[in-house]
Amino acid sequence: MPRAGSFQQSYNAQVAVDADSQLIVAQQVGQSGNDARQLEPMVEQTRDNTGLLPVQLSADSGYLCQEDIEKVQAQAVECFVATGRSKHGQEPEAAPRGRPPKDLSFKGRMQRKLLTKRGRAAYARRKVTAEPVIGQVKNGTLPRFSLRGLHKVSGEFSLACAVHNLKKLWRKGRQLPVLVAQPA
Repeated sequence: MPRAGSFQQSYNAQVAVDADSQLIVAQQVGQSGNDARQLEPMVEQTRDNTGLLPVQLSADSGYLCQEDIEKVQAQAVECFVATGRSKHGQEPEAAPRGRPPKDLSFKGRMQRKLLTKRGRAAYARRKVTAEPVIGQVKNGTLPRFSLRGLHKVSGEFSLACAVHNLKKLWRKGRQLPVLVAQPA
């Protein structure tokens, strides 16, 4: 990835996490500088790995890509994707009332959806599902990549995700959790 006038070998890792069990159900490593266009491939990989589609998903603002979100929503998955960063400690806007204006953009509709009570609750779950898992993998299992090259790094990250899942299953008493989702 370009950085400060030079090229730095960097990777962008994605994970899809089951909200109830904190198990990683899909993962991928790429070299794109942002997360745009990564949402739909992660949902597809989740379906391929589990045979299920999520009922809802939440993602940070890096995943805000209208084309991707529309593809995912066409599969009956409800998306809650942030439209930007909110300042820490800032009082949230009031929940919207009434019908949305007809001329509202895609980003405006998503922002309005996140301001509703249901949207806030769905997006707030992300703080206790995806973010802790990413921190656990980064700080416990894989603080940095040891290998070079996308193929090798992908394998290393897959192994780290498998170790994370094995630790979760071990702590839960070696019992596979029931994934709550819709049949694919």
